[in-house]
Amino acid sequence: MSFNLKRVLFGKFCSLFAASLFTFVAGLTVLRETSSGFQFALVLLAGSVPRILLSPVAGVLADRWNRKRIIVMTESLSALVLFGLLLYSLQDPLHTVHYIVASVLLTSLSTFLSVTLSSSLPRLVEEDELQRGNALFSTIQSTSTITAPLVAGLLIATVSITQFLILPFLLFASAAWWNSRLRFLAVDTSPLATTDTPSFVSEFKEGYRYLFRQPVLTTLVLMAIVLNFFFVAFEILLPIILLDRLQFTPFRFGLVESALGAGLLVASLLLALPRFTVKRPLRTIFESLFLIASCYALPALALLGYVPSALLLPFFMILLFIDGMLVLRMNIPLQLIVQKQTDPAYLGRVIGVLESIAMAMMPIGTLLFGLLSDHVSIIVLLGVGTVGLFGAASFGFLRLRNDILSESIPVADAKNTSCLTS
Repeated sequence: MSFNLKRVLFGKFCSLFAASLFTFVAGLTVLRETSSGFQFALVLLAGSVPRILLSPVAGVLADRWNRKRIIVMTESLSALVLFGLLLYSLQDPLHTVHYIVASVLLTSLSTFLSVTLSSSLPRLVEEDELQRGNALFSTIQSTSTITAPLVAGLLIATVSITQFLILPFLLFASAAWWNSRLRFLAVDTSPLATTDTPSFVSEFKEGYRYLFRQPVLTTLVLMAIVLNFFFVAFEILLPIILLDRLQFTPFRFGLVESALGAGLLVASLLLALPRFTVKRPLRTIFESLFLIASCYALPALALLGYVPSALLLPFFMILLFIDGMLVLRMNIPLQLIVQKQTDPAYLGRVIGVLESIAMAMMPIGTLLFGLLSDHVSIIVLLGVGTVGLFGAASFGFLRLRNDILSESIPVADAKNTSCLTS
């Protein structure tokens, strides 16, 4: 492994781990101090809206500015945000508004960092290390998802919020130092833009029109709108169930959250093996989706008292582990379909549109379910989410049933049809 790749990976881990620590503790602290699902939702919302709005801008700047400077600057500014919050906490207690402002700033900086770093990787490592670098990026992200809730849950139970803030501050500062030592292997000397280059808006519209001319992709987009609306509801309701209703300690809650990351990690490792190659992507998507919808309703069993108190922790850890595996089992085939069904000339724009549409539903679902959780029974909301997921899955299944059946056609025969093949 080259020194440059090691520097990228160390910086990536420090940054991801710091952001995950703060996000976990910010939401946990607000929920514990206010017992308000709506205020908890506002903190989560602050971590998603900037990414929706700033991703296109970040992409443009990454192509126009010095990328190393952007990377180091965003890491350094993130450290300054945490340092400022730390100094403020020495004078006065932190409230929801402080966590929201800090989350907005950190997410905004993270958006510029993520886009710039992803687009810089081919210039940071040799071509034969590129695939390995991308794979290690995914491993670091999964590892951070597993370990950050555990560490945060343990620390918040033993130290003050001021003492806790020292760790993410030092991690962001370390990430800035590691990234300052990066050496770009090549410089793009091509012109940044010409008078014939289409505007961002026109390219976005063209990709949008292309996407909705593809029947399978159109159906998947319509499903994604509904699915992400109800998926985000589970993210809101689960902490309320565990921390507020079932009185889990922060550490026990961290264990449950880590189980989700463990499920994602195990599924990614399994799907990387030839034995687990996805041969029928549409069928795999809908199998996973119907199973996820079934898992959505299971927390109600704990709220109704059907799960003994001694088994609550393993019950939710197993549930989140399975959910993580199913989510990745659904997402990987979805990526395969998008890549196979899309003209390479439109692939980037199609993926951008898909992500924009999917993320756009998150703030709406976050606000609505966060507000409803203060006034409506959690069991009722779980029921609504379960019905919504089953409804979206059934809608997509009925519209794509012929395509799903065609995946069983042998490749030699499928070449003579217009149906999707695996």
